[in-house]
Amino acid sequence: MQRLKEIKSDFQHLSSNVAQLKRGINELQDSLPAVTNFVKEIERDIKKWQFKTQPRLNRIQIILDVLKIDQKEK
Repeated sequence: MQRLKEIKSDFQHLSSNVAQLKRGINELQDSLPAVTNFVKEIERDIKKWQFKTQPRLNRIQIILDVLKIDQKEK
């Protein structure tokens, strides 16, 4: 009889954990669109930053190349 009570208690605990897991999965699925939008905004910001910095990086590289040539001539 005691073993039956333990099994019932274990089953109730397992059932409670499964229900909690389902709620957690639902919360994750509900938040997925917001996370996806956040990632898209970050990717857009990265592309914008790269677009703005690339010309500067190109000019810096040209300056460095010129300095290397000047250094070799000395």
